[in-house]
Order: sequence, then C-alpha cells, then structure tokens
Amino acid sequence: MKLGRALIPGGDGPVARVVALAQNGEQAVDVRRVERLRLERAGVGASAAARIAEAVVPGSMAAAIETGPPFVEAAQQAALDATGDAVVAIEDGTLLAPLDPSSFRDFMAFAQHFETAYRLGGAEPPEVLYELPVSYLANHEAIIGPGAEMPWPSYSRHMDYELELGIVIGKPGTDLTPESAVDHIFGYTILNDFSARDIQLREMGGRLGPSKGKHFASAVGPWIVTADALGDRLEMIARVNGETWSHGYSDSIMWSIPELVAWASAGEPLVPGALLGTGTVGGGCGHELGRQLSPGDVVELEIEGIGVLRNTLGAPGEPAWTPAPKRRAVQEELT
Repeated sequence: MKLGRALIPGGDGPVARVVALAQNGEQAVDVRRVERLRLERAGVGASAAARIAEAVVPGSMAAAIETGPPFVEAAQQAALDATGDAVVAIEDGTLLAPLDPSSFRDFMAFAQHFETAYRLGGAEPPEVLYELPVSYLANHEAIIGPGAEMPWPSYSRHMDYELELGIVIGKPGTDLTPESAVDHIFGYTILNDFSARDIQLREMGGRLGPSKGKHFASAVGPWIVTADALGDRLEMIARVNGETWSHGYSDSIMWSIPELVAWASAGEPLVPGALLGTGTVGGGCGHELGRQLSPGDVVELEIEGIGVLRNTLGAPGEPAWTPAPKRRAVQEELT
C-alpha cells in the first residue's frame, strides 16, 4: 500500500489530507472522507462520523500512524474505493511530503559510501563506523516534499544530494533487538539528505554535527510504501537534469535496517512517525563522484517500488550574518 499527503480544497483554503494510492496506481483517495462515508453508511450520525473519521485519519501522517490498526484499515479501504469525490487529482504541487516526522535520525550504514568519502579526504574510515551504526539527529522541521524547491542557504556554495532509503516507524519501543525491531517498521520512503559540503566539512572539524551542513532541508516522498509491499533488494537511482549520476541497491547496506532501528531505540524511546535514514548508498552523492550541483538543477531520486522524488535547487540566499572568528582563550591569557 502506498500512502501520502495531498493538499485538497477546504472551506478556508487548501488543507493537508492523508491519501492512499488507488490500486490502479493512477488516483489518490482521501482516506478521511472514505472513512466518514463508511461510518455514515453504518448508521453513525453525520457529525459524529466526521469527528471519528478525523480522529482516525488526522492531517498529520505521523499522528495517523500513531492511531495504529484503525488507520491502516481505513487506508486499505480507501485504496479499494477510488470513486466519487473522495478521489484527489495528483498534479504538480498537489502532493506534500508524505511524512511530517515526529523526529529524524540519519545513519551512515553503507560502507562503500563512507569508505569512499573518507579516502577522498586522505584518511581511512574510523573503526567506530564498523563497531556501531553511527548517526546524527537531523532537523525534522525542515522536511520538504516532492516538487518543492530546495532552499539553498546563504552560507554555502557547494551543494550535494544524497540518495537514501527512509524508514518510517509505526510502533513505539525502547531497547529493541533487531528481531523485534522488524514489527516496529511501518514502511519506507525516499530520502534526499541535501548537504552543504563546504560548511559541513568546516563545522565537523569540531567533532560535532553535522548541523548547518544538513539542517536547512531534507526531501522525502513521494509516497510511503508499507513494509509488506517491498522486496529486500531495491534498485536506487539518482539523476541530475535527466542524466544518471548514481546507481546502487539497498541490499548493499552494511548495517541491516533492523539493526538501525534497534540501535536507534537503545536507551531512548522510538515513537510512531519517526523517520530514520539509512545513509547514502554507495556512489549515491556528488561528493563521491567529484561532481556538485548548481542552482536550478533538477534532482530525481528513484527507488524501486516507491517512485521518483523530484526537487529543483533554488538560488543561494542573500548574504546573511555569519560568525566572526574568536581569539583562542590561551592566547588571551598570554598577552
């Protein structure tokens, strides 16, 4: 089953609604509306049916996932019921990011990617990358969806894409094992972890982050595909202005997806609607290829069974405030 979010007309302007892709693969269906009509047919009063349907299928995908089986059942019914005014036209600008994540953590789980990146910088990968699934907490408030323009921050001139699989969490859990973690995965989406390479390399010299190198925007979409609908080996492709730059497969990952989910839950709560990134597939970014993006470039990430996530790069922002270097404290004491 494929799920997303779309803007549909409302009394006070367009509103975000959860939609299910119909089985014909050509139409999206407003899940809340189908659920409301089902309740009314079952004898529930119109106002009560509307309240119940909104509770089961809120406009937030993260909140909808948290409702559990009632939401899944409503979505499954909607995918079968692509008729009437519950059908939503899928047009440019209609689809939103399918997930408004409750949190966002990104891993570095493909060995080919991090080994190439480190060696391009003249160093060998640190042993910790083979000992632990290393990750960073990303900015879940800076998610953009399919078709959206990527806002290029003013402090960067070197932009890059990253071809990743996004893992959507469906059930809460803490201290999971890889075996139990499988039941906590709701589905998968495409993730483009845009990277401002120049500021990223500078700031990570302080052994923290990345922060400004990543937090300006990450794209997800166009759909979330439930875990039962995908295979174990997914082809992954990145194109820039129609030219294929990257090609790989999801099963080349070193740390398995259940291991990533289990480690994310170690000692801390993992909540429904959380987004976990696998990290970049081998060869899945311009940095590994000696190439970089330009304003106006159209980046398409495609993952088998999920779809194509397309974004256009905006122009760099106007010059803004940046920190001025400070003197070392030891130098101050000696002068």
